[in-house]
Amino acid sequence: MDMPDSARTRVAALALAARGRAIAPLFEAEPDRLDRFTLDAAGLHIDFARQAIASGELDALLGLARAARIEACRDAMLRGDRVNPTEDRPALHTALRRDPAEPLVVDGVDLMPGVARELARMERFCEAVRDGRWRGATHRPIADVVAIGIGGSSLGPLLACEALRARAHRRLRIHFLSNVDPGAWAALHPQLDQASTLVVIASKSWRTLETARNAEAARDWLLARSIDLAGLARHLVGITANPAGAHAFGLSDEAIFGFEDWVGGRFSLWSAIGLPAMLSVGAQNFRELLAGARAMDRHFAEAPLARNAPVLLALVSWWNRLVLDGGTEAVIPYCDALRRLPAWLQQLQMESNGKSVDLDGRPLSGPSIPVVWGEPGTDAQHSFFQALHQGRSVHPVEFVLTVPEAPDPQGRDLALLANALAQAEALMHGRSLQESLDELQAQGLDAAQAQRLAPHRVHPGSRPSTTVLLDRLDPARLGALLALYEHRTAVMGWLHRLNSFDQWGVELGKQMAVQAEALLRGTDGAAAAGRDPSSTALLQRVRALLAGRG
Repeated sequence: MDMPDSARTRVAALALAARGRAIAPLFEAEPDRLDRFTLDAAGLHIDFARQAIASGELDALLGLARAARIEACRDAMLRGDRVNPTEDRPALHTALRRDPAEPLVVDGVDLMPGVARELARMERFCEAVRDGRWRGATHRPIADVVAIGIGGSSLGPLLACEALRARAHRRLRIHFLSNVDPGAWAALHPQLDQASTLVVIASKSWRTLETARNAEAARDWLLARSIDLAGLARHLVGITANPAGAHAFGLSDEAIFGFEDWVGGRFSLWSAIGLPAMLSVGAQNFRELLAGARAMDRHFAEAPLARNAPVLLALVSWWNRLVLDGGTEAVIPYCDALRRLPAWLQQLQMESNGKSVDLDGRPLSGPSIPVVWGEPGTDAQHSFFQALHQGRSVHPVEFVLTVPEAPDPQGRDLALLANALAQAEALMHGRSLQESLDELQAQGLDAAQAQRLAPHRVHPGSRPSTTVLLDRLDPARLGALLALYEHRTAVMGWLHRLNSFDQWGVELGKQMAVQAEALLRGTDGAAAAGRDPSSTALLQRVRALLAGRG
């Protein structure tokens, strides 16, 4: 069902009129603004009052959400309807963190007993590794875990391990290997001892090329010295929806953990893909991660649209796409432990919604997503914040703040939070030419010097931002934060009537890479036919360079 044109037209007209609007006066014009534009959800405090959206425009955006039938789409996803039509699948990542006591019947089968069984298997295995009962082939306890995967099979567990590093097991070191560049493995394996290393291979299909090649390198390394074929199963674990492929690779039944095809890769942290995180922080902390996500799921399912955090954040993104010219959103976590949040969010939003056609295969009328990017504060302030404050293009910012768990003797905790709060304030208020002149003259510059320098110190202001505040970074808050972004991504897709749960755009380049590799190996000369001159010339040059290596 198409969204009524009237809802789109009304929002587009309001957005056109709002371009160039000053944000600060909205607080005076709307006395209830702070109440309307802030909310609490699943332990997170969200403030989007510094967005260039007036209350009447928010009403229009909520009308857009109703016209797009967001509530019906949400309910369909949560109950297991086939909301991924191009692959004829549900998108049931929420089932992985659902209360096992609450049945979820899809196609006549209650999914929850299977979810609970696999989670229990993960817990038994992880606790055996963590307490030293699971040992390598030479009976040494595991000291290092190498998690091999790419995309959603790596980004989510890596983010969780780093975010919860304060709760990490003291003996186990968790390493991630995703890039097929041989230099990545070459840099990692000298730090490891085969006898005490566990390799966790995560691949939904067990056919992902980068993961397969890295897994082969790790297996060969294990076999090179102290591990024989019989003992290999003590050092290899597989996570896959294709257990036959894992068996063929040499894995034992007890070391293969599965998940269903209704779990999309970028939504898969909550499944067996999260095994490296559970190995690091333990079963109880992982369960709290699931509980935090479940709390956000409940908020998403039950809160009215006007107080629904994922819906409101999606509508903010929609609005900014119409009002601003930058085409991007910066996500800045003021928390070093969340430094990988922007990378995880890039995949989540851009792989889910980077589409050009709707559910019916018709071209979209405009861009479906902003480009997502970012780095942790305060490093980012000394990198690209110049462009955020004074650049001609306006890029909205999402600040993610966490309150450090303990006071810092050097006051770095206060400096971190003060910088985050000040940056959001400075982006909105800016600094006028007159303010710049007054400041320079107060510093003792004469009028001519002040006139010359003042334009360089003008900050236009009215740069929109949202702040997401966590009172602490614990597993539950992390789970809620990631689920918030998952649901926002789905809502953004439904607003455009596109399928957020497939990723066909990833496949074409992978297929062409197979052909290009055959050419580089010299095994498929015919495949060069039909390539553009630039591709052909580069392939020939690279092939010559490869042939000339010593």
